[in-house]
Amino acid sequence: MVDGGDGGQKVSAAATGPAGAAGVDDWREVDRTLRRLARRRAALDVEEAAWLRRARALGVHREFGFATFFEYVERVLGYAPGPARERLRVADALAALPQLQAAMTAGDVAYSAARELTRVATVDTEAAWLTAAADTPREIEEMVSGRRRGDSPEDPPDPPRG
Repeated sequence: MVDGGDGGQKVSAAATGPAGAAGVDDWREVDRTLRRLARRRAALDVEEAAWLRRARALGVHREFGFATFFEYVERVLGYAPGPARERLRVADALAALPQLQAAMTAGDVAYSAARELTRVATVDTEAAWLTAAADTPREIEEMVSGRRRGDSPEDPPDPPRG
């Protein structure tokens, strides 16, 4: 809501909060809601990944006159070229990693963590990576660094290139 006044616009507190959240003062309720939303988002990321693969396979972009599938993803879904390529890379990897896909669908693994895990995990190593990856996405990124696709979390990382 915009309040009148001295010519500047002021936004009331009720207008800045989430829809339907007026009067939610309990930090526990706020935390529960945010966690629920994060779990839903992870499941939606898995669903989107499957639909992206299907759209690419069908050549949906051509039906709308786009030159490339990535142009379609950028203009229709709002992903910049880099994130669009990453979304497709992760989507392809998830198709081959059923345990990671299930963990995301359950809301146990966020997209940012899955993005890192798909760089190294294979069907033979995904269980070990899921067990080891109970940390934050940044910590997972560090854990994955220096490792190759198919390495397990116990394998030593490659030495840094100098």
